Amino acid sequence: MDQLSARLPLETFLESGVDRPTLGLVYGRRRIGKSTLLEGVARERRGFYWEATRSEAAVHLARLGEAVGAHLRVGKLSFDSWEEAIGQLLRLGDRGPVPVVLDEFSYLLEAFPPLDSVLAAALGPGGRRQAGGQVRLVLCGSAIALMKLLTVGEAPLRGRAGMELVMQPFDFRAAGGLLGRGAPAELALRVFSTIGGVVGYYTDMVDHDLPRDLADFDRWVAARVLSPAATLHHEATTVLAEDPTLSQASPALHNAILGAIASGAVTAGRLSNRLRRPVSNLDPALKRLAAAGFVNRHDDPVRAQRPVYSLNDPFLQFHYAILEPHAALLRDRDPHKTWRDHLLATFDSRVRGPVFEAMARSWVRRHADPETTGGPVDHLGASTVVVDGTEHELDVVAATGDPAAPPSERSVLCLGEAKAGQTVQMSQLRQLERARAALGVRASRAKLMLFAPAFSRDVLAEAGRRGDLELIDLERLYGGK
Repeated sequence: MDQLSARLPLETFLESGVDRPTLGLVYGRRRIGKSTLLEGVARERRGFYWEATRSEAAVHLARLGEAVGAHLRVGKLSFDSWEEAIGQLLRLGDRGPVPVVLDEFSYLLEAFPPLDSVLAAALGPGGRRQAGGQVRLVLCGSAIALMKLLTVGEAPLRGRAGMELVMQPFDFRAAGGLLGRGAPAELALRVFSTIGGVVGYYTDMVDHDLPRDLADFDRWVAARVLSPAATLHHEATTVLAEDPTLSQASPALHNAILGAIASGAVTAGRLSNRLRRPVSNLDPALKRLAAAGFVNRHDDPVRAQRPVYSLNDPFLQFHYAILEPHAALLRDRDPHKTWRDHLLATFDSRVRGPVFEAMARSWVRRHADPETTGGPVDHLGASTVVVDGTEHELDVVAATGDPAAPPSERSVLCLGEAKAGQTVQMSQLRQLERARAALGVRASRAKLMLFAPAFSRDVLAEAGRRGDLELIDLERLYGGK
């Protein structure tokens, strides 16, 4: 859920008629607009917003007391304990529903681990009798795995939260809008493949400098991403180091896994071969990266086989495919020349290609209507099929069927290929037809989808003659269904 769609559930939580304090969680990647959204809502509703920094518990209490005192216009308050501080925050709702936001909550928990227990007691029956009021307390954080743990298992706050809002970066369409009205789809695709959909990467972290047109893209990527002086050049490793669930456990292994996935080792077996570690040794690290929002695990929609992994964000793919392996080259040579002479081909194959495939699946999931896909989609992902004795990868496979049934029993609604930077020819359409035939009777009525910037004349003519073929060019990808 991105910043635009997060507003409604947040407003619903804040407007609850419950006559006691309630708790909500908001978390997600850094710089996706969480703080901007919450600070704005708190200001509109005359609530209280406070952002913690990494510090000691005593310093947090002193700064919070100063901020609460300023909010109440009574001068600096002095809190001797977190019990006292939380009690004062809950009394801010004595006159009606009011948002109270503690941002970067993971820093508070890092400095004072029992804080979630203090909150649980304050929000419990005994605490509510003392506090009263209608505070809508929102805990916000960027350490995704840590925030998730607040309400699971035996955690003190389990069952206390009335809202758990997980914010995501913008999808490719919304991110394209950040380039301004009229930006060509090809430019939007290249920028999204480079920095993804994190709002802050389109504003402060590029000094509000975005490419003006396609001709300006090379200048922009060299100056704002590749240059060792660019803020984004170091962003991925900084974000990784800031998550305590990752920085305190095998950071070198986490980096190695991310780099291996970016270079094409997308299964546990391939990762094991690349890193020369047994799968059992890699599994805990993969789970930590997934819980922290850096890695996605994808189950095959139509075959019972091991899952594949991808990086959760195009910028991470760009960092681990381009920036990290070529750091010395970028440090010692002109970034613009290095991009043009050495890195552009890698960008096309290792970044733009995988990102475009993910965009195609996102389009099917979020924007295509049932008439286009052949029916409501229950399962979506990539898969493989053996065609003429050779394993063939399918970038998009949508299926329908009972989630409890084996994947092999699901009916295939549509299957497709995504070809970034190519003009699709008839040979590629025929290969897709053979792949459909190889899937057997359950795919006999499946629609075929081809995603590409352009199509040959004979492919266009073929699509005009038949109803089982959908051609999705960049304009349709960004604006159609």
